Amino acid sequence: MREQNNERFEFDVSVVGLGAMGVIMAQAFLKQGKRVAIWNRSPGKAAALVAAGAHLCDCAEAALNASPVAIFVLLDNHATHEVLGMPGVMRALANRTIVDYTTNTKDEGLELQALLNRAGGHYVKGMIVAYPRNVGHHESHCIHTGEREAFEQHRALLEGLAGHTVFLPWDEALAFATVLHAHAFAAMVAFFEAVGASDRFGLPVSKTARLLLDTSRFFIADALEEAVRRLETGDFAGDQARLDVHADAFAHIAQSLHAQRAWTPVFDAVCQVVQRAASMGYGDQDIAATARSFARENEPGQ
Repeated sequence: MREQNNERFEFDVSVVGLGAMGVIMAQAFLKQGKRVAIWNRSPGKAAALVAAGAHLCDCAEAALNASPVAIFVLLDNHATHEVLGMPGVMRALANRTIVDYTTNTKDEGLELQALLNRAGGHYVKGMIVAYPRNVGHHESHCIHTGEREAFEQHRALLEGLAGHTVFLPWDEALAFATVLHAHAFAAMVAFFEAVGASDRFGLPVSKTARLLLDTSRFFIADALEEAVRRLETGDFAGDQARLDVHADAFAHIAQSLHAQRAWTPVFDAVCQVVQRAASMGYGDQDIAATARSFARENEPGQ
């Protein structure tokens, strides 16, 4: 058995809350050979996990006492406070780290951190960047904030939920999570739009979807890698992909789409963006310079 702060624990981790994500997190830990304690308001949800080797605690206090770290995956911030208000829970928080994957705001998270600190515990906020099916995948990512020392103490365990895990200060973590999801979902919708538009050209949607995925893997990854290099170095020389050349090509693509009566609001917006960036003087630069047209330096009065 392991020791932490002179305490001996029977389990490596406790999972509190067995919704879809909580169950998968507990399964991921079990597959990695971790000793897992679990608790849920409705114990019936625990049957499959118990059969797989998890230990079902009879109350939230017992779950916290079982391990040095507890993963909270509850419905919302209100549910988290309800659990913390259960008999014996505040006392059990001493020398424990709560890693909270429940959705909440910065203010709610900071309030929880202060509450746990007063009880002698520690708080780490986690945000999984993956659908439940990829929890535990070595290529999945997770963003953490809260108390860095507590995060580092349990980093190895948390990497079992996402192979790539990063810790950022509160403001950076929440800002990055916002722009990351804006980017990811915009990319998804652009894919859905292109697949749907293919039907207007008489192409089989399912076949086109696969072709788009396979064809774009290297092309898009390479373009983004190059964009990162240029943004890091400030080198926007138009030796590979001039913005004005793209703007002209995009206009022709849009014309073809519109001729087939395809509804393409995402690509139409892309055309407007590159046209605006070109009008701002970035036309002879690499298309990565488009990012600068969104930056604060180009706001009126800046």
